[in-house]
Amino acid sequence: MSSRHEAAEKLGRRSFLSLGAGVVGAGALTFLPRSVMAKSTANDSRTLGFFNTHTNEILKATYWQNGAYDRSAVADINYILRDHRSGDVYSMDLKLFDLLTTLHRRTDSKKPFEIISGYRSPVSNAKLASASNGVAKRSMHMEGKAIDIRLRDVKLADLRLDALAMKAGGVGFYPKSDFVHVDTGRVRHW
Repeated sequence: MSSRHEAAEKLGRRSFLSLGAGVVGAGALTFLPRSVMAKSTANDSRTLGFFNTHTNEILKATYWQNGAYDRSAVADINYILRDHRSGDVYSMDLKLFDLLTTLHRRTDSKKPFEIISGYRSPVSNAKLASASNGVAKRSMHMEGKAIDIRLRDVKLADLRLDALAMKAGGVGFYPKSDFVHVDTGRVRHW
């Protein structure tokens, strides 16, 4: 999906909900269930909640249930994690979703992951890298294997410690920018 118009049309089809900046700023962010989402009582279900800080979209999706990935829910997650600059959607690494599920459970958070950056197109990544030394020129964001996040009910330092304890991939700590980076690459931290 390359144009913003197409992205906006897809937004409606994907049953995303948006909130005004005032509501989010007031701390009233809540999960709103999608009418198409299957209600799962199975112990093996995996559900993720997201709030995109750039688009104000909210998503709660059960992407794994009854022993399999739900393609529709995975597509919804890929969409909310799209490059907000270009509208490009990418197939994210399913291991990243599992990493986030485990991290969310470890923190005992009741809030959705706030997305600072999910997928980044090569063009977007190059622009960011040229403006900052904190952006890798070969970022795992371009491979759909990384996300920058925070949880409103978990201290950033604690989120970092829980991610490090998992030893599931890379963990970057950016307290001045108020986010933690996690990826499915080799275990390392910065």
